[in-house]
Amino acid sequence: MTLALNKQKLDNLADEIWKSAQRLRGKFKAYEYQNVILPIIVIRRLECVLTKWREDRAADVLAKRPKLTEKELAKLVKGLETSGASFSNKTDWTLRRVYEEDHALIEENFRAYINGFSKNVDDVIEHFNYRATIGQMVKNNRLAPILNQYKELELGPDNLSPLEMGYIYEELLRRFSEQSGEEAGDHFTPREVIRLMV
Repeated sequence: MTLALNKQKLDNLADEIWKSAQRLRGKFKAYEYQNVILPIIVIRRLECVLTKWREDRAADVLAKRPKLTEKELAKLVKGLETSGASFSNKTDWTLRRVYEEDHALIEENFRAYINGFSKNVDDVIEHFNYRATIGQMVKNNRLAPILNQYKELELGPDNLSPLEMGYIYEELLRRFSEQSGEEAGDHFTPREVIRLMV
């Protein structure tokens, strides 16, 4: 069975993401845009996948144990996540919560969220050198706008298949490469990123 891509939908989403990269102009050099945008897309995709995984597990548990309180259910699902999911986040943060909490603590909360991911995701974040980029975003007053842009972006598995997500990521890589003057196709997607995105 072959999957058909809705190219128009994917191009529109890539265009929307590209516009957020353009908003970095003046604060970042063109070749640095990808250092801000690509990791946040990966983080948002992982957040959406993890949210879906938690919802599915919660529904399974509630079907068997309908009398659980919300707090008991959340604790049980969190335990299942650490042992059963392909990656996890030990915090209760989401991009939305980080953005909506006290803006004076936005960097601290975002770093706590990033640091809460399991080792396999942490390796990807390290590969991007994203912790240093967070410092640049804070210095240039771009962390809050970027979180606001991506906190609700529909990148979950219900909206985008792994193939579609891969298309968007590759399209953005192509655009960033063109912007920074690299040859088309002259970029590398780390295997860790591909595995997690799929």
